[in-house]
Amino acid sequence: MRNIKGEPGDIAASLITGQRDGISDDTNNAMRLSGLSHILSISGFHMALVAATIIGSLRAVLALFPGFSARYPVKKFAAVIALIGSAFYLLLSGSDIAAQRSFVMLGVMLLAITVDRAAISMRNLAIAALITIAISPHEILGPSFQMSYSATAALICFYGWWSKRRGKDQRQKNS
Repeated sequence: MRNIKGEPGDIAASLITGQRDGISDDTNNAMRLSGLSHILSISGFHMALVAATIIGSLRAVLALFPGFSARYPVKKFAAVIALIGSAFYLLLSGSDIAAQRSFVMLGVMLLAITVDRAAISMRNLAIAALITIAISPHEILGPSFQMSYSATAALICFYGWWSKRRGKDQRQKNS
């Protein structure tokens, strides 16, 4: 980020760290009015992107060694490394409450992978919510907590509905 000078460099740094210190009030207001201010905060998308990059890269590299990949659970190994990488990213980003909540949700998902459970499920969402409430119970009344968990629940419901619908369509085509 040292090569990008001025406010564009501050925006680029904010995309990685979530810190908006160098961004002017006018730019922050413009981003808020355009609906883009959420891009600058560390969120579930950022955490998922870090984890997906680590998992994808590690599985691709380990696929180059078929002997190793055939003997060891590469997916579980990649999930553990992604959890460690995401924890590092959480620390790097400053660990604000939204990033912590995203990390808890992602951590539950990655741990589910390591024990051969479905990564995306309402059970995992409930576990993540309980962990978040145990860590900071006052957040349950905040709009950030309510919106992130309700949005995630809606996405899980939609995914379940879509999967069933797609399966039904496939069965109809095959018959």
